[in-house]
Amino acid sequence: MNRLTPHLFRSKQKVKCCVVVGNDIDQLSQAFAEQVKKSRMHVCQVEHDPAQQNIQIEHLNSGLTRVRLNLINSAAVKDLIKQIHHAGHLIDLCVFQPDFTRLLESNPLSAQQIELQWQNTGLSAVSISQAMIRQMLRKGKGTLIFLGMQQNLAAQNDLLSQSMFASIRALAQSLAREFHPKGIHIAYCMLPYWKSQNLELMHSIQQVCWHVYQQPASTWTQELSLFQ
Repeated sequence: MNRLTPHLFRSKQKVKCCVVVGNDIDQLSQAFAEQVKKSRMHVCQVEHDPAQQNIQIEHLNSGLTRVRLNLINSAAVKDLIKQIHHAGHLIDLCVFQPDFTRLLESNPLSAQQIELQWQNTGLSAVSISQAMIRQMLRKGKGTLIFLGMQQNLAAQNDLLSQSMFASIRALAQSLAREFHPKGIHIAYCMLPYWKSQNLELMHSIQQVCWHVYQQPASTWTQELSLFQ
């Protein structure tokens, strides 16, 4: 198993970490890495891969770590969090991107594909939010942002897409009610569409997330829409 070696997150002082979770998120993660160059914040790009049972390192540079793991595997998620924590990093921001694949397809899904879609979106959202919030509660501070699709656009596809995004939105609302009083900022950001190679869109998403991250507690946003 490839592990996050000590030099990966090594730091003598506590350094904040931004975790970007999802599929096909290279450009979005790079946008965050460019944003945090001057702030000493490290960016960890976490890609969900059901075939991976352990952590797999895909790429590493001075400010961005790319990791592949099965988010449904609680042991793998705990291993990732443990290594980040032991290396002296504080998870201060997490952005979760659900699987938008279904919105880009027109063919009906099989029962197996529906199950996989639910795992990639619903179960992984629950798994990563539990792990991130648990770490953020240790210092009583942190921001967790869920990306989603605007309701009218999701409705143009199928009931599966509608239910997926409705579930994530409900999860974000529920977590916000519980953890806002404890210092954890949780927000749901609705997107007009998803196209990972659209650099303007990726930078717009990153800027909106960064704005939410920097909001003082007195002006915390729980839900917002990104219009293009």
